[in-house]
Amino acid sequence: MSDKPAKGRRESIFKKSDIATVAIILIAFVALMVVIELIQGQFKFFTVANWLNILMQNAVVGIMAMGMTIVMISGGIDLSVGFLASLGGIFVAKAIVHWEWSTWPAILVGVLLCIGLEAGLGAIIAFLEVEPFIITLGGSICFQGIALLMSKSREITMPGHELDFVKSNLFETTTAGGTKIQLPIYIILFVVIAVIVWLVLKYTKYGRRVYAVGANPSAAFLAGVNVKNLKFSTYVINGLLVGIASIVLLGRVGTAIITNGQGAEINVIACVVIGGVAMSGGKGNGMGTFLGVLLLGAITNAMNVLGLRSEWQYVVKGAIIIAAVAISAVATKIAAARSLARQRQEALAEQKGE
Repeated sequence: MSDKPAKGRRESIFKKSDIATVAIILIAFVALMVVIELIQGQFKFFTVANWLNILMQNAVVGIMAMGMTIVMISGGIDLSVGFLASLGGIFVAKAIVHWEWSTWPAILVGVLLCIGLEAGLGAIIAFLEVEPFIITLGGSICFQGIALLMSKSREITMPGHELDFVKSNLFETTTAGGTKIQLPIYIILFVVIAVIVWLVLKYTKYGRRVYAVGANPSAAFLAGVNVKNLKFSTYVINGLLVGIASIVLLGRVGTAIITNGQGAEINVIACVVIGGVAMSGGKGNGMGTFLGVLLLGAITNAMNVLGLRSEWQYVVKGAIIIAAVAISAVATKIAAARSLARQRQEALAEQKGE
């Protein structure tokens, strides 16, 4: 199969950044920051310390969102990532604390466990052609039960400094005003993963095939893409990133408990959707998701700064997700209408030429 466009043909839109989505997110960023600064009157929202704090709070969700981006662009979805992250952290903590494993073997097996469980779900979805929503929902419930059994419904505290390297600072200083600025290594990890996912989706044959399968799996199959293997691979990659996220989460909080990842899938999917990835597949990119993570994190940070009650925060987040999906649907319909109009014009031009 040749993934290069034919000579004289317009390059596929899936090889280009979704400029409109990125522009909308950036405009929302600017508008949000201006509003918060005007309301607060202290001009702290623009500070480097605040944005590093937003990145620290959302790095774990961001890493998982990158895996979800690949899955959703291919036309799938995964509701199990929250409890899988909890399970991965509980396994690693139990291996180090109770089974007295060395740190790196425990981390390696913990990540492999996440990959293996995700691969199991992905195999059922891809090769048996089962609805991913139902399978991953069942997987979420199953992972929750395994985590509770493994931890005996108790938290496991890391007594030593085995995972301190996760939150070690590459840069740390204090401003004249007493504000502490630090750059932990897991922020760099998040950024690196985001860049890799963006590059893979934009510039590689694998990325183009992910878009093709998400846009039209039947057409992709006729073009020579092994649709089942590709869908399976997206869940394997997702498992790898969830495993990494579970280690970062455990390193940050220092305690493994079932509630660590509970509900994380909602924020993960929200970031991906806000970043411009279509629920139906075939549209979106890693950079949009990265900005979506920052935007949702900034909104949460702003609501905390303003002292907005948690009940209203849920309302705002839900409204943002609904609006993002609605805007994406409208944009898709407009694009389809323009494409149809262009095809009609070309057909009329050909008729006149005859």
